[in-house]
Amino acid sequence: MRTFADWLRYYNNLDVGPGLEALEKMKSFYTERGIDILKDAVSLPGVSLHYVLRGAIERGEDLWSPDREGYGMLKRVVVGGPSLVFTRYHEAGVTRIRGQSLCKKIVGYDANALYLSTMLREMPCRRGRVKNYIEARLAEAAEVLVEQLKRGEWSGFAEVDIEIPKPLRPKFAEMCPFFENRTIPAEAVPEHMQEIFGQNGQKVWRRKKACGCVVSRTDSGVRASAAVVRRSRGSCDKGVQNNRLQPRQTVHVVRGAGD
Repeated sequence: MRTFADWLRYYNNLDVGPGLEALEKMKSFYTERGIDILKDAVSLPGVSLHYVLRGAIERGEDLWSPDREGYGMLKRVVVGGPSLVFTRYHEAGVTRIRGQSLCKKIVGYDANALYLSTMLREMPCRRGRVKNYIEARLAEAAEVLVEQLKRGEWSGFAEVDIEIPKPLRPKFAEMCPFFENRTIPAEAVPEHMQEIFGQNGQKVWRRKKACGCVVSRTDSGVRASAAVVRRSRGSCDKGVQNNRLQPRQTVHVVRGAGD
């Protein structure tokens, strides 16, 4: 390879070719089952929904959906994934990492099939209910939830206030653990981004973006991420192993579901 175009052609042959072959086989698989994945549904959840519902009434399945309150609670916490630039320029043997260690090598990684790996895990399902707590019982409910989480006896979603203890916040300075959709004020836009806006004839205005944070509170008008917990109790369905409480970390329950 002599030019970037040579590298791009090499990359496309490795990436796009096998991808097209996989798409054709996947399309054939679902076409045999009466589903056109390029017309009826264009996402894995959509294809799964068509596959599950096809013939469900004829089989006598008990179909149901979350109530308005439960759906709204989960819908509010969908914030999307982060797209971050940690360092805008690095060169092996020249620049330093965080101003300290010399950069010796630059390696790129591409994580594939993350949606597929998530969908293979067990999730809370079947009928559930939204449980609200009055202000006077929040502390009591939080203690009960924390103990159930530690014992792995709670399954469902919880809308909570959560934060990283101050001594641990420097550890998460580059990659915050929580994300919220917040309006970014113009004065918070870095100078280099203001220059880019100017070069492209764009104005710097208040924008709503997914922001990383170490404190997430429900009373700020932005809901904290719904936490899917580990194991179920009794005959309930299992939850996905996701967020574990850290030692001495407090959780204040606002709503609970799937109890």
